[in-house]
Amino acid sequence: PTAARHTTSPATCTSSLALRSAQSARLGLRMVAAASATLPSADALKTSQLAQLASMTVLSIDTGDLDIVEQFAATGYITDATTNPLFVSQAGLSGDPRYVAFVEEAITYAKNKMCNKDGCDVVADAIALAMDRLAVNLGKNILSLGIKGYVSTEVDPRLSFDMEESLVRARRIIQMYEDEGIKRERVLIKLAATWEGIAAAEVLEKEGITCNLTLVFGTLQAKACAQRKVRLISPFPGRILDWHKLDKKFDVCPPNEDQGVIACAEMYGYFRKYEHDTICMPASWRPSRGPGFE
Repeated sequence: PTAARHTTSPATCTSSLALRSAQSARLGLRMVAAASATLPSADALKTSQLAQLASMTVLSIDTGDLDIVEQFAATGYITDATTNPLFVSQAGLSGDPRYVAFVEEAITYAKNKMCNKDGCDVVADAIALAMDRLAVNLGKNILSLGIKGYVSTEVDPRLSFDMEESLVRARRIIQMYEDEGIKRERVLIKLAATWEGIAAAEVLEKEGITCNLTLVFGTLQAKACAQRKVRLISPFPGRILDWHKLDKKFDVCPPNEDQGVIACAEMYGYFRKYEHDTICMPASWRPSRGPGFE
């Protein structure tokens, strides 16, 4: 359920352990929540591997579930949080009264901004605004639960190859946060690490809008992000491992032979060697040695 951000100067490295597409870890946490009336207590979590990890790095939780965020934030070990469109949509469809209120406010906001009594001039644009507003509503509430660092909010991934529209949406998201009294320094705009996404991030960083470049699968993407002074990248070691498993036809391997781990080490090594300040936050881990080593 956490991502770990290791702050070793001059570069910064982060490792993400679960909910960001690491299915086994995500399901494991949700099974705990479903199996009992309450989540594990903060005291119980403090004696876990979470506490050990927090003694070595900075942790970020990756979920849209406010109960899980609150429970882990209460330990004092979680600094950052990140969301994605899947988490936002899951929240909106959950039926939980809190999330229903987020959706209703987002729809009302979009209607007031883009529609009149005769309807909306461009319905698709009003829907896009409502979705951005819903993401901000979720991010704002996550920050209110004790998250002291960043919250990541993602630009519509369908715009991953559209630099100009990504810029429009990113600036709009930041403006909505600032209108709610949340400084832009608390928000990471999440963009896909396509060429267009990296170019958009370069522009945004110069405007003081910090970015989280996701879907990083190789060192070339990481180098391009660092050279453009992106604040943070999210490489996916688990998905890199998945590809190599399919390509090389194997099921398990020692961690030091895990190609996803090796790729992240190369990225971090590059950042340190050339003194880039970009944070490396691997996400979507898989247990190299298979089930039982989660």
